[in-house]
Amino acid sequence: MLSRKFMVLLLVLLCVLAQAKVVVFLYHRFDDARYPSTNTWTEELERHIKIVKELDFDIWTIKDLEDYVYGSKKANKDAVVFTVDDGYRSVYEHAYKVFQSHGVPFCVFLQIGAVGYSDYLTWEMIDEMIRNGVEFANHSFSHTDFPALLSKMSENQMLEYFKTDLMKAQRIFKERTGKTMVYYAYPYGHYIPKMAEILQQEGFLLAFSQNPGPYDVSYGAFEIPREPLLEDWATESHVRYILSREPLVTENLPFVLQNGILTVKSKIVVPKEVRYATLYVSEKGLIKSRLENNTVFGETALKKMYNRLMISARDGKKEYLRYYLVFNAQGE
Repeated sequence: MLSRKFMVLLLVLLCVLAQAKVVVFLYHRFDDARYPSTNTWTEELERHIKIVKELDFDIWTIKDLEDYVYGSKKANKDAVVFTVDDGYRSVYEHAYKVFQSHGVPFCVFLQIGAVGYSDYLTWEMIDEMIRNGVEFANHSFSHTDFPALLSKMSENQMLEYFKTDLMKAQRIFKERTGKTMVYYAYPYGHYIPKMAEILQQEGFLLAFSQNPGPYDVSYGAFEIPREPLLEDWATESHVRYILSREPLVTENLPFVLQNGILTVKSKIVVPKEVRYATLYVSEKGLIKSRLENNTVFGETALKKMYNRLMISARDGKKEYLRYYLVFNAQGE
């Protein structure tokens, strides 16, 4: 068995060899004032593209990201990937031409069961977009909040339900387009590790959350963070801010949740020297923490079913951070 010290050194080496970070942008609707919480104006989208190019980020396809994650692509500078969730019709009517005009590739995570309904893409639109290089990926058939089902069924029942939904979406997309999807975005960004195991077993190569923050290859292939660019988070200042942040790397899973108590003990590997660290929990805001020998400690009681834990650290030059989904099956 490999020693703990060796594993830490290996983790640091992987981060150094990676040489670059990847920031995955997440959108939903475009130019749709009816739903401001999930809307982005196309003027903002154009501004985002211009900022990415101005800052000299590479713009990758999702296949580029796959190749990078699995080691067949090298990255000599930072990169951005553009993704759109759900498959609303506004992506075709408004954003599609913006991406095309700027030569920017993007991927649509498609709720298969909604295709053809009012406000959603039709199969004819999808066929056209595929012909013009748009990538499509699985966002479930039903857009169910799968972990939430654990409040009324067993884990095995929930996982079987998840797998059935997953494969139904796969079958329909294959029948309609002739293509097999190999990427998945968890509905609402909610998941448990055993869902990722099923994705691996069924041949999926990448899976995406809705945890903000930059991506580092040490995070693995099935918990890839994405930055939602909606409402106030679509401003130029926010986009420049998120592109300035670096991925934080910890020695292992930095928290436990037991009987509603979240306990954080995070040994930070990257950055190597931490001058200042903070902990943020979505239910509570900033929580009391202390830093000792590059390890940040904190504890708080939680009531909600879902929370996101952010660990942020500074080395005097840059901000490093990572978000984690905290799931409490007994929560509200």
